[in-house]
Amino acid sequence: MKISVIIPIKNEPLINELIEEVHKNLRDYEHEIIIIDKSDKKPEIVGAKLFLQKSNGLGNAIIEGFDYTTGDTIITMDGDFSHNPKDLPRILRKIEEGYDIVIGSRYISGGAIKGWSTYRKVTSKGANILSRFLVGVIVHDITSNYRCYKKNVLDSIGFKKIKSSGYAFVEEILYRSNLKGFKITEIPIVFVDRAYGKSKLTKKEMYRFLIDIFKLKFRTAISQ
Repeated sequence: MKISVIIPIKNEPLINELIEEVHKNLRDYEHEIIIIDKSDKKPEIVGAKLFLQKSNGLGNAIIEGFDYTTGDTIITMDGDFSHNPKDLPRILRKIEEGYDIVIGSRYISGGAIKGWSTYRKVTSKGANILSRFLVGVIVHDITSNYRCYKKNVLDSIGFKKIKSSGYAFVEEILYRSNLKGFKITEIPIVFVDRAYGKSKLTKKEMYRFLIDIFKLKFRTAISQ
């Protein structure tokens, strides 16, 4: 098993420290780290492959990252230490057990969020409830970007055809994978809000997320 880790970034001050920690926690696996960068100034990256993002949005950054991978197992994670690299071995053990997609979940027993305001927690929880209702995927943390996929899953669902470009992209992957009958599971993680840098989840992204989710529901309804 070869692991490809995709990390989309935009002005992340601790990205090299994160890269070092990812290498440390994947030392027992053949692996590569792919950085998809949308920063205002090109960062000096050590220990990873750097590619400049050509498009806009989180979903498009991940799609671009998929094209650069050489592994048969792909992990996506945030670039601000909100996702703890120490969870990587636990995620991969679930893949080794036979699951096709593994999600780092804030909303199952053992999971938690640190550093968020009540408003942010309510917004995130509400987005998850709405997504589960509209998309019909029984996952507790459907919006989490800390994930692991078998490469054949992405090839099977035709990820390049996914229409959602923002945060709804991660929901559409689960929706398509669920339709194909792939095995999806979650492990608990503790999500820690960023200490440095600026969140990419703006109000504009939130509105785009809602629009994309309703569009996905509409496409689902007319295809049935």
